[in-house]
Amino acid sequence: MRDDLLPVLACPVCAEPLGRVAAGTVGCATGHRFDEAKQGHLTLLPAKRRALTADTPAMVDARIRFLGRGHYAPVERALAAVVADATAPGVVLDVGSGPGTYLAHALDGRPDGTPDGRPDPAPTDAVAARLGVALDLSAVAIRRAARAHARAGAVVGDVTERLPVVDDAAAVVLDVFAPRNQREYARVLHPEGVLAVVTPRTGHLAELAEATIAVDPEKERRLHDSLTPSFALRSSEDRTWTMELSADDVHDVVHMGPSHHHVDPARTFAPTTVTAAVTVSTWTPVR
Repeated sequence: MRDDLLPVLACPVCAEPLGRVAAGTVGCATGHRFDEAKQGHLTLLPAKRRALTADTPAMVDARIRFLGRGHYAPVERALAAVVADATAPGVVLDVGSGPGTYLAHALDGRPDGTPDGRPDPAPTDAVAARLGVALDLSAVAIRRAARAHARAGAVVGDVTERLPVVDDAAAVVLDVFAPRNQREYARVLHPEGVLAVVTPRTGHLAELAEATIAVDPEKERRLHDSLTPSFALRSSEDRTWTMELSADDVHDVVHMGPSHHHVDPARTFAPTTVTAAVTVSTWTPVR
């Protein structure tokens, strides 16, 4: 874990900031100590919490393969643009990060230049040096996220509990197909920061309906309810694109999410044209 990220992280016992106390060990002023894993990440779960419902190695591997082929590039570009436009001080916090793929793209900034095709202006020093934190319940995913980007750290944590992050530490919070914690997002986000949320729309992966979990038609309402009154909607954009998937791609997109638990891993698939349909929304804190 990068030493310059430690003050952003909070002790899961007393919520005090963390710092380096010895090689391979971090701790807080109260005296709580946490060992750094050999892969470089930290486990900052509440004492009563164990990662029993986290993504499995097979799910993480499938996600890395599928995202690595660029099928969700429109999502990656949208998040990179949000981070490139952010002006608040602080880190990029990816909650429910998985192996850190989205965070890595976001930290690299907008890859396609400005909308008119001109290169992006040179970033400010603060933006160019923007650091990131990947947070996920899955230790398997976080071991991979620890290597996702040179300016990122990785933490095993639980989005349903108090996040192991100090107040106002994040310029941007990313939530991509992940559970949401309104109160904690509002606490860790800088007053001038932005929350970026990616949710599936009706029709997402529709051609694979037999093997995937259907999108709740009330998802938009539930998203609004899950973030108000702590956040106000700033923007919302629907994005739809077509993916030409090989048999291996179909296997991976089915097994990289919750449908993995309901589909036989030995099942084979045929190459298929599949629709991706998501909403990328941004939210600002209400204080």
